[in-house]
Amino acid sequence: MEIRTLKYFLAVAREQNMTEAANVLFVTQPTLSRQMADLEKELGKKLFVRTNRSTTLTEEGMHLRQRAEEILALVDQTKEEIREDDMDLSGCIRIGAGETKVMHWITDTFAELHQDYPRLTIELFTNNADGVQERLEHGLLDFGLFIEPFNLEKYNYLRLPEKDQIWIVTSSQSPWASLDRVTPEDFLQMPLLVSSRTASKTFDFTAWSQGKVTPDKIHAIGRFDLLGNASLLVRTGCTNLISLNTFFQEGTPGLKFIPLDPPLFTTSVVAWKKFRLLSRSSQVFLDRLKQKLSDFSH
Repeated sequence: MEIRTLKYFLAVAREQNMTEAANVLFVTQPTLSRQMADLEKELGKKLFVRTNRSTTLTEEGMHLRQRAEEILALVDQTKEEIREDDMDLSGCIRIGAGETKVMHWITDTFAELHQDYPRLTIELFTNNADGVQERLEHGLLDFGLFIEPFNLEKYNYLRLPEKDQIWIVTSSQSPWASLDRVTPEDFLQMPLLVSSRTASKTFDFTAWSQGKVTPDKIHAIGRFDLLGNASLLVRTGCTNLISLNTFFQEGTPGLKFIPLDPPLFTTSVVAWKKFRLLSRSSQVFLDRLKQKLSDFSH
């Protein structure tokens, strides 16, 4: 399987038409059709459903599309890393993160580096821990910022010095908006959106509540990964959600933020894969971040 063949395959997947894909690629339609037929033969799977008007992907084709995009991204990244100029740092730093105020350690560090090295770029990927970890594992990210708890066995990491506090977000018109604090007893009565994160534990509400709140007792009406869209459902009064209080402004219209009682805090880490050689730009970024953390601790 050649890189060129994967590019051809992605063009067909994108255009959903063999003739239009051939025009984009500046090859003849018979040549492209033959390449795709050879690819299907090599893999032993049917990748396309062909009609007179369109060419769509089978389930196996959709799987290959995801992997082909990852492979070509890694090829481009490798070329970029090799081309980096020792005298004028360039390249792209790829960072994945959840939604947390401590992200400013990442953005501040990059902003400082960008002043010194204007050709340096950044690619930010925002998702929950599962999505960030998957891309980090596949080499599509250089670093991941994870809200703990998170299994760090396979990673080198830096723990950031700031903590986030866990609050409940509710509609300002809901019956829960009259609360100033959410106790374990209140928590058990609330309809909640819970995190879709599955690769590692979310917040330990059992320890927080001294055993009163267990996963099977939580009144979960759904799951969410990022807070923006979920907050719109909260505004309807249908549910509440668990949030880091500092991501939204407390004055967000239509929402009220209520701290837990007793308070619950969480920490965050910046992690990267063990035994993976970092690009020069990523290593310089990491060194600068370590220096900022060292300066902060003194």
